[in-house]
Amino acid sequence: MTTFKLHKPEEEVRRVGFVLQKQGIHERIPAQVGLNIDVSGSMSELFQSGAVQAALERILPVALYFDDDGRIDTWVFSNQEKMASIAPATAKNYEGYVEREIIGNNALKTVLWGGTDYGPVIRSNLMTYGLMEEEAAGGLLGMIFGLSRDTFGEETRSGIPAINYFLTDGENGDRDAAWELLQKAERAESQIYYVMVGIGDERFDFLRSAAKQFPNVGFVSVKDLGKFVGSDDAYEKLLPAELCTWLKHEHDDEDDDHH
Repeated sequence: MTTFKLHKPEEEVRRVGFVLQKQGIHERIPAQVGLNIDVSGSMSELFQSGAVQAALERILPVALYFDDDGRIDTWVFSNQEKMASIAPATAKNYEGYVEREIIGNNALKTVLWGGTDYGPVIRSNLMTYGLMEEEAAGGLLGMIFGLSRDTFGEETRSGIPAINYFLTDGENGDRDAAWELLQKAERAESQIYYVMVGIGDERFDFLRSAAKQFPNVGFVSVKDLGKFVGSDDAYEKLLPAELCTWLKHEHDDEDDDHH
């Protein structure tokens, strides 16, 4: 299996810079980098083969380039509310990360190897970055039943845009709920861009539709994850033109705010 092993992070960070320069980004634009990893049952082979670890190691130089903290905010998810935010991946802890923090993590036993829902982990992303908050619902019913409503914001808590990679090999069972979250975040012009990486032979109708509908969602079709992360053009695909345009727009808006 062709795959990728991160030996020289600094060299890979330079390669990320070269790819961005080709897209017209000549100065570093700060961004937070996140990774949502599908841990449904069908993904287990990709974990065992080392492909998921290789993907993490390929994405890490992107985080080292964009993020002052040089970390990947990491989530795992399966179905229903089975998801968790886990220790960020960094240049210091990435070796053996998947085995240590996911497969061998006893705290994740109830999360691993279920079905596939996207909504809960998207919700967690938005809450973590401060792009979404729960507020008490108004009116008498809200007071009596303790109802809450979601409000969506434009800026992240840090004021820095977030790029979140999504690794999944399956169609989701919560299309309406996930779509509504993406729609509300996009309407609020929330500072988050999703790179949805669909692995294998599924049609990924939901992800393709989301990428077509929302300017802050991109889709990358990957037949073989190991070969993909080992390919010479992996960064070009992980940093597509639409993402680069979105980053430049976010950066220009930030500059305008400071004038």
